[in-house]
Amino acid sequence: MAESKKEYLPGTDDKFRCPICLEEVKNPKYLPCYHTFCKSCIQTYISSTAACSGDNSPKTIQCPVCRKSIQAPSNDASSEEWACSLPEDKLILCMSVDSDRAENKCCMFCQREDKNVQAKHWCKTCTATICDDCKSIHSFVPILESHKIVSLSDVEDLKTNIEIDEPCLVHKGKYIEVFCQDHDQLCCSICFATKHRTCKKVESIDDVALEIEESSCNVTPVCFKDFLKKIDALQEEYKDMLANLNAKKQEILTCTETKVEEIKSLIDKAHNQWMKQFEQKHSDAVGHIEIASDEVKRLATTVQEANTLMQRVLENGSTKQIFVTKHKVRHQILDHVNRLCDLKTGNIVHDYTQPDTDFLHQILEKQNFQNVEVLEKSDATLITLKEFASKLHNNDILRRQEIMARKDWMSVEFEKLSEIILPKMAYYGLFIDDTKILLSVENPPSLQIYDITDSIARCVYTYPCSTTPFGLCHSGEGMNKVFVSFTTHIDHFQIELSDKVILKKMETIQLKTHMKAISRGSTLIFSGSDSEKMICAPDFSVKHTSNSRKTGDEPFISTSFHSNYYAIIRRKGTEVVVADGENMEVFTKVIETGFPRGLAFDLQDNIFICVMENKLRQIRRGGGESRDIDLPGIKQSYNVVLHPTGEKVLVLDYSNKCCIYKVL
Repeated sequence: MAESKKEYLPGTDDKFRCPICLEEVKNPKYLPCYHTFCKSCIQTYISSTAACSGDNSPKTIQCPVCRKSIQAPSNDASSEEWACSLPEDKLILCMSVDSDRAENKCCMFCQREDKNVQAKHWCKTCTATICDDCKSIHSFVPILESHKIVSLSDVEDLKTNIEIDEPCLVHKGKYIEVFCQDHDQLCCSICFATKHRTCKKVESIDDVALEIEESSCNVTPVCFKDFLKKIDALQEEYKDMLANLNAKKQEILTCTETKVEEIKSLIDKAHNQWMKQFEQKHSDAVGHIEIASDEVKRLATTVQEANTLMQRVLENGSTKQIFVTKHKVRHQILDHVNRLCDLKTGNIVHDYTQPDTDFLHQILEKQNFQNVEVLEKSDATLITLKEFASKLHNNDILRRQEIMARKDWMSVEFEKLSEIILPKMAYYGLFIDDTKILLSVENPPSLQIYDITDSIARCVYTYPCSTTPFGLCHSGEGMNKVFVSFTTHIDHFQIELSDKVILKKMETIQLKTHMKAISRGSTLIFSGSDSEKMICAPDFSVKHTSNSRKTGDEPFISTSFHSNYYAIIRRKGTEVVVADGENMEVFTKVIETGFPRGLAFDLQDNIFICVMENKLRQIRRGGGESRDIDLPGIKQSYNVVLHPTGEKVLVLDYSNKCCIYKVL
């Protein structure tokens, strides 16, 4: 893809530009990820980059902008056939018609017979310039009579009433006709018949576009512009970091060379080893930042394209087309954001330090130089991406959580909704849906999903495990991705909840320190073993560790919904301790009655505590007043979990049982 300054990126002016040649797009074709290119540009790109993963596998390319993998239409398709098979972006083609430049254009139909006849009209349905004779043909050929034809000199009519049938990317020759709200998908008639016939909320595009227009209010040029400003700030920060790192590197090298010259005969070998180590650290640090910067730049291209398209569609498109376009660009951007989040940039190096330059002493004592230390900080990119993604998601968890947070949680009551009689003890549970919970079962080792719709819950899925599963926590903003702790490793699962429940293991993270209980905060992970409590980075690397006496059969830990506070039980199970992300204690509270076990923050940072009785103990934020909440159906409360919205509570009983309550 051509290199250019930011001001020439697609979307920075009022024209639809090809991300490859950076010129106004010609004969626009788009990939399944909705990025649009000139036909000739994407054909050349396919010809130079298409590759096979195996002898019988179809050729693939990566989108030049977002790097999504795209398969060829067939195993033996040439680059020209592949490019021709891509859908034509008729929406961009229609909105790119310029009456001034079109005045001297020839009729596109006559050109096919090698005739140069001046075009005077534009057929919006054919997306072609036509002459008077071809316009006349439209009037008496039945299949062409319904085509919308306007004069090239009529600027207003030329730019308005854009209505393009969107082709289905799965079924060739079919067009988008309905929208499935259950799966948030645009469907053709075949999609509907094969995959969405049993869905409850499937309506025509025309009807649903009017009904849920407000739900897409965040897919706007204003939202995109604000996000682009943040991306610009990130790019500037990357530049400053690179300049600082390079400058600091040179400063340290100069100082080191001066010292080395004084004792050259003794330290040549150590010096060379030190240089290799430092160069590698610097290369890794710079490479990390350059990769992050490049990926953010690619995301900027996606957002800029979406911004230009949304501006034009909002100005000239129909209600239906506005809805369809918002849906497309929302999914395009979220898909790109998700791929960036999966890169797991984590912490990045922003500075170097060299604590000791007494190299003569170091070579005499240890025969090597002390290594340069790197200073890391959390990459702001991940937080920015998650904030923007949460704005685009059609997800009402935050809205519902905000409503529940308005309650006075020190006076809420519980209404029992459902209960489960378990064959064996389950120590940890998690809400994965409004009507589904996930339990980690010790014997036989398994993960079990229960439907809590009815008063007696039923098991709808069992995932056998080779070793005992313990702690559970959500791994992202949604509820369908979870981390499961197996002491020596963490498995990352995605849960599909449709007609059939499925658990898919996405990755396994090997641990250097044993972890049983795990809980996710806003930017950190909190975990516990039988003897330690740990504050971890998002990749489960340990940042802070503190000793903890065993307080029960299993360790328990909880994090706040709003901050990096976490809570544990200490001193043989008699004291609740709340600390922050730097492991500094915020407050402690002695539990004078009962035997504290599991605990959870509510939406106002008060704390629920299981006390091995038929009740929960609730302590006001800051360690103030406390009260007991009765739990119908529970004999010995052992662990408690709050739904992310705060609307429900799950309580595990020590006597092989659990109950789900509605928060009133």
